[in-house]
Parts: sequence; structure tokens; C-alpha cells
Amino acid sequence: MKLLERTTRRVAPTAEGERFIPIAERLIRDFDTAISDLNGAAERRSGHVSIAAVPSFAAQLMPGIVKAFVAQYPGLSVHLTDDNSLGVQRRLLRNEVDFAIGSRFRSNLDLVFKPLVQDRVELVCHRDHPLAREEGDLEWRELQNHQFIDSGIQGLMPLEGLPDRPKFEFSTTTTLFAMVRANIGVTILPTLATRDLHADLTTRPMADPLIRRDIFLITRKDWSLSPASAAMIEVLSHEILRIVGDLASPHVQCKF
Repeated sequence: MKLLERTTRRVAPTAEGERFIPIAERLIRDFDTAISDLNGAAERRSGHVSIAAVPSFAAQLMPGIVKAFVAQYPGLSVHLTDDNSLGVQRRLLRNEVDFAIGSRFRSNLDLVFKPLVQDRVELVCHRDHPLAREEGDLEWRELQNHQFIDSGIQGLMPLEGLPDRPKFEFSTTTTLFAMVRANIGVTILPTLATRDLHADLTTRPMADPLIRRDIFLITRKDWSLSPASAAMIEVLSHEILRIVGDLASPHVQCKF
């Protein structure tokens, strides 16, 4: 009988144990929440994807991609930063984003480049500019006699086509377009960057030689993507051909 009493006697926690109980309960709740978050991320019900893309791709192609992504994965969030090609590579190398979209500014053994889209370099000028009076392709040498405004992609220009006079340079396309609208000079931009021009501006394709710009999906080598990032790339790969087709531009081609 005494033995039975010993085995059924209730054990009370010490004072130190009483103080630890709320801590233990909070740790258990936090652990359960962490497991739930991991399961949600793995099953693509929750999570976050961060992307850096060149402005022309971000403005013309990403809206359709994000729309399809949100419809398929409503629990995932997206952060999109636009930057030039050098900037998106730097952000990716600094682990600020999950992946990047841009031109191959320079080769890097730590990055993997997968072709997405190719477009063509075009002249952008005011409708009253002398170069806008004709139609058809424009030869690079014809830029020599006109004030040139650097758009940041001058590296794509053939050396013999470079204007030999001082040029202007502006850091944003908003300012660049404002200067061209003021008829201060002409500039060159890829086709994707010229689709929403002001009525005062016009374009002419550049030729002799014809210069094309390649846009790549850029990821870190030997780096596993998060479930949310992998989901975004899957949606992008499924949607990009349709979206490029909807642009109906002969100068923009899907290379995915």
C-alpha cells in the first residue's frame, strides 16, 4: 500500500522549474512555428523571392510574369529591384537577391548565365530631329554629325560609330528621355526600352553592323535556390515565350 502511494504521488516543480515553464512553452511554440514555416516554404505556400532585373525587362516582361506567379502561388511575396547590368550582377554576388536578370556585363566564374531574351539596339530621337526624317535602318557612321547622349550601353556600339565630340550622360532613363524630348541630342537603347516612348520621340533601327543585346537569367554557381525562387523561375520559363509573343515585335526574340 505504501509502495502504491509512492508511485501515484504527484511531483511538484521547484521554484526554478515554475519560472522555466513559460520559457519552455514559448520555445515549443517557436519550434512549432519554425517547422510550420519550413513546411510552408517547402510546399510553396509561404516564402519570399528577391530579384534584380534591368529596367527594360522589369517594365516590359516582369508584370506578366509576376501576375502569373501570384495567381499560382498567392502565399509567396516578391521583391523586384531594377538596376543596370553591372548593378544586378553586383547585387547577386553580394547575396542581396536570389537571382538576377540582365546582360552579361562581364564573365564571372561564380555566376551562371542562361539566355532569356534578345533584342536590337535602336536610335531614339525627337520627331523633329534630322535623323527622324527618313525611315528604315540607320548606319552607325551617321551618328558622327549629331550630339550623342550616352544611355549606358555604349559598350555595344562599334568603335567606328562612336561620336568624336563630347557627349552628355544621365543616370536614369527618365532624365535621358527628357533630354531627348528637349531635342538636345540622340541616344541608343534596346528595343524593350523604347516601347513606351512619349509621342514626341521616335526610333530607327541601327545597322551596319546590326547590334543585338542578350538578356540572361543569372544565378550563383553551386547555390541552391529557395523553393520560392525556384517557383518564380518555373513560372518565368512557362510564361516568357507567351509574353514576348504578345509584344509582337520583330526585334524581340525569346531565347529561353
